[in-house]
Amino acid sequence: MFLYNVSLIIEDSIHLELLDYTKKVLQQHPDSTLKLLKMLHSPHEGQTYCLQAVVNSEVDIEGLRELVIRKIQEQINAQHPEKAFLFESIMQYIPHD
Repeated sequence: MFLYNVSLIIEDSIHLELLDYTKKVLQQHPDSTLKLLKMLHSPHEGQTYCLQAVVNSEVDIEGLRELVIRKIQEQINAQHPEKAFLFESIMQYIPHD
């Protein structure tokens, strides 16, 4: 199993607009396993949000990228260049028994 995390770091001046857009994209895909979180006490300036999903395979991650993440990245590129960015992390669960 994998934990797929996408962090969105957004300048304060546009964070509500981009947050609303992100919520709309998620609402368009209610079957998506992505959860939206707000990072508290972020080391970054502005606001940091995360989209996270626990998935079974990297193929599932690619599906989430195509359905959701690509749309958010396109919105950033078109409307908010240099005011927001996202980065992905993929982590694999390791049994500890």
